[in-house]
Amino acid sequence: MNSGLSLWQPLQNVRVADFTQVIAGPACSMLLADMGADVIKIEPLSGDFWRRTVGGSAFLNFNRNKRGMAINLKNPQGHEAVLKLIGQADVLIENFTPGTMDKLNLGYETVSRLNPKIIYCSISGFGQKGPYRERPGYDPVAQAMSGIMINTGEADRPPVRVLPTMVDYLAGNHTAYAIALALMDREKTGKGQRIDVALLDVAIMQMGQFVTLYTMTGELPRRMGSGYLAAAPYQAFETEDGYILIAVTTDEMWKNLCQALNLGHLFKDPRYSTLDGRCQNRAKLAAEITEVTKQYKNQNLESILVAANVPCGRLMNIDEIIQDPQVQSQQIMEEIEYPGKGKVKIIKTPIHISGEAPGIKRRPPLIGEHTREILKELGYSQEEIKELLDKGIALQSQA
Repeated sequence: MNSGLSLWQPLQNVRVADFTQVIAGPACSMLLADMGADVIKIEPLSGDFWRRTVGGSAFLNFNRNKRGMAINLKNPQGHEAVLKLIGQADVLIENFTPGTMDKLNLGYETVSRLNPKIIYCSISGFGQKGPYRERPGYDPVAQAMSGIMINTGEADRPPVRVLPTMVDYLAGNHTAYAIALALMDREKTGKGQRIDVALLDVAIMQMGQFVTLYTMTGELPRRMGSGYLAAAPYQAFETEDGYILIAVTTDEMWKNLCQALNLGHLFKDPRYSTLDGRCQNRAKLAAEITEVTKQYKNQNLESILVAANVPCGRLMNIDEIIQDPQVQSQQIMEEIEYPGKGKVKIIKTPIHISGEAPGIKRRPPLIGEHTREILKELGYSQEEIKELLDKGIALQSQA
């Protein structure tokens, strides 16, 4: 792990009670932890379900820089311990289906009476009100219901989801942003806040320009594969050994592309002389350009287009990305050692402060790795901690 952790830790004195699982919530608390917050991940004795999904890769990426406590919230003694933690916390984050925290007697009304200054954050599929509030929601459900999925993919094939859980991660980003603002506001007012973020709202926000366009023109978006409605040639083009994305948005870029690839006959073609003309004839234009790009190898074509000032990028997979010199120079990946998994690479938060990205000071916790430590901080004696562990109310991992 990076020993040169950035000294810029603006949330160093903020304590977060993190009840979240899966991705959206953990992504939010990870952003806070990266900036110095003391995030305590509270898990059931069985652990976050995402520890066992896809080899635990998502868990490893979104739970660094946190401490972990495993405890049975349904047991009165376990519940009492969690209430003590909440009483000392600045922020509580949960991403259960609405009503779940109330059933655990940890809902906002209960918690805010105990700690009026707490910033209580809920992330859910559909929000805390409305006819869908009790429906479980996941990233692809939000993609489906927001217009993202039906408009993603090739025009003549079924819709597809976006592979990364972008809606989850964006929801985490929005919630972390709201928390930072609420902490700033609390410095002035002394008051806590109730924050509610819905995956569906976040997904619809990404479709904002298309909502606006529809209200102005009645025009619905359509699937365009790797293409873009407002420009052409602007899509992935086949090469001899793969694909390359070419993104021409101006007449100057069009001129540069034609000069670089000896496409003078296309540059002189009146159908392609304007942006509107290129968009109207995008399919024919793409076919003609592909006949040329297929004669080049990916890296060679990229070098030629970069030299000609044409926006482009090879379509790379993970094995290539890891080795890419630009990615390595940004130091966005960091290698950690995790018990039972060995050395793995995880991605750091892509923010550089004074030239440095937030470091990884603590690997993701094992289940209950810091239970004993946290209970001691809450005032429990060694005998009381031993009782909770012996009764199976709490769990301390053997790291």
